[in-house]
Amino acid sequence: MKLKNVGYLASALFTAGLLQNASAQDYNWSGAGDGTTWSQGANWVQAAPPPAGAHAVFLGTGLPTASTLPITIGASDVVQFSDSLFGPEWGQTLNVYGSVSAGFGLFTIGDMAGAKSTINFYGNSSFTAGDTIALGDAWWWPGAPNVAMNLYDNSQVTTKYLWLGGHLDIYGGTVTVLNVFGAGTATGPVFAGGLDTDATRLINIGGGKLVLAGDATAEVNDLIARGILQGNGLVGNVNVDLLSDPGYTVITAVPEPATLGLLALGGLAGIFARRRS
Repeated sequence: MKLKNVGYLASALFTAGLLQNASAQDYNWSGAGDGTTWSQGANWVQAAPPPAGAHAVFLGTGLPTASTLPITIGASDVVQFSDSLFGPEWGQTLNVYGSVSAGFGLFTIGDMAGAKSTINFYGNSSFTAGDTIALGDAWWWPGAPNVAMNLYDNSQVTTKYLWLGGHLDIYGGTVTVLNVFGAGTATGPVFAGGLDTDATRLINIGGGKLVLAGDATAEVNDLIARGILQGNGLVGNVNVDLLSDPGYTVITAVPEPATLGLLALGGLAGIFARRRS
């Protein structure tokens, strides 16, 4: 009986090892299925979508991309890998409606002479990077800043480090940077050899917010002076809040006149209601 139990245990451990090895491999997007659905096995070189625990995911299909339809992570998709997501690349678009977490990071690159690579977050989607998000620049490939990350609705993006070479548009939701937000210099890249300058960078905050670690007032003022921090499309049109989230700086857009008018009407309505009561 002991020998039989040992045999079962050895078999279980062997099977677990095979499963671990299978999940820890890299996965490559092909778009050979419907060309858009993340969870469809036919869209992956490995004939299956990345399982939880996959090592890294590569969305590139050539320069320019051969995968021209938007890649879509659905609202019910929960995507998790131990290293990084490399993409969208070379003109691809990635639409995220579900939950994504990466043990290390996200690297999005776009050809300066071609179409922009775009990642959009909608609804209650989220992306959590254990270390780095690099938009258009990385220490291993610094020269591809033609990218945009757009947040809408209640989407959430969280990372320790964010390196900005392209565009970050926060129309809704929140981008939280726990350690360092890096945007190079007005005329220089984040990483040596990069093509990113303030001509390729832009941060535009609409209905969402950008949260930076510590007191980032000096950094905010620098970004405004460089002309790359906007609120609702206007340079410098932002509020800086050091009180609501202790230890962090919360940056939001100054409300547009129409929004201020609605707020004022709401305040008047409240006053009249109190008087009548």
